[in-house]
Amino acid sequence: MLLHLVALCVVLLTATGADAADKPSNGITGVYLMTRYPALTVRAGETTTIDLSLRNFNRPPEQLALSVPQVAQGWKATILGGGQPVESAIVAPDTEEKLQLRLEPPAGTGPGEYHFLVDAKGDGSDLKLPITVTIGQELPAKLKLTTNFPSLRGTATTSFKFRVTIANDSGRDATINFSADSPKNFQVTFTEAYGSQQLTSIPIEAGKSKDIEASVALPRDTPAGDYKLALHAKSEAASADLDLAITVVGQPRLALAGEGGRLSGEAYAGQDGQLTVVVRNDGSEAARDVEFSATAPEGWKTSFDPKELPELAAGKSQPIKVSLTPSPRAIAGDYQTTIRANAAGGQSESANFRITVLTSTLWGAVGIGVIAISLLVVVFAVARFGRR
Repeated sequence: MLLHLVALCVVLLTATGADAADKPSNGITGVYLMTRYPALTVRAGETTTIDLSLRNFNRPPEQLALSVPQVAQGWKATILGGGQPVESAIVAPDTEEKLQLRLEPPAGTGPGEYHFLVDAKGDGSDLKLPITVTIGQELPAKLKLTTNFPSLRGTATTSFKFRVTIANDSGRDATINFSADSPKNFQVTFTEAYGSQQLTSIPIEAGKSKDIEASVALPRDTPAGDYKLALHAKSEAASADLDLAITVVGQPRLALAGEGGRLSGEAYAGQDGQLTVVVRNDGSEAARDVEFSATAPEGWKTSFDPKELPELAAGKSQPIKVSLTPSPRAIAGDYQTTIRANAAGGQSESANFRITVLTSTLWGAVGIGVIAISLLVVVFAVARFGRR
């Protein structure tokens, strides 16, 4: 029983502490009508919505009649609650009711200051909130393009991606169109940041900015060097340009083929066969430490002369002698051997060669000799024993 009483006291004390924490600790008491921006500047000809707030600090629930007794000439003022026009609101103790004041100017309203007064009346409360709206000169249309990395470096197979920020520093929302000037055969595409859908335009609100990604794809045979690009952003009333640069570094590119372009050869089982392979560097930079290897049928032996090349300059080729020795047990037919060239930096190339294994002429002569001896034995046997 004693434990139950202690637990009940703890619960009551906790609840009392929670109620005390929910009440204002700054000693403020009363009902207030507020807005964060009692004086603001808006664009000419557009409806403006201003956020209002009714706050009740430690007072009983109170119903307040809402009105706008002072409205600038020709303007229309409406108080909204929950998106609908309202004429009164009840605010509970220590809570907030959010309202909005919608102001619609008459056609042709020019620059100047316009004054309004919002009124909230209840039992013992008469709250007034003056609001000033200024229509100033509209900001001139202006766009701005920026990027943190205007210059990128890589090989011709690199995917170059520029993160670009487009700022609409003007007084109106705008649809921004993109384009690019780039070297011949360079392909530039635009996507929204962290997106994959390609786009050619994007809407941006006045005073806001958005990030896009400009991807540049290069032909694989692009020579090493520096290349310039220009991105363009354009709306109906403004434009902006951004200069970018790409540095393409050289890259080797290996190719393998048989002498004269052939991808086939011949060999006899158990005997060395010779094959000449030509390795070329079709890239824009020298290939270094080029090593050769082969994958042949089981029991075959392969060797290369030379086994490796310290360097193969761009645009140059080098013949390589390949010695292939089929297994002594290989039967006549076609076999595949894969020859590879691997260079420093991960460059690699391979080619498949068809090797035809032929029957040895020596074994053919031995076979013919065996057959001839067999025939002679038969003839001799018939001649000697056939008379008996």
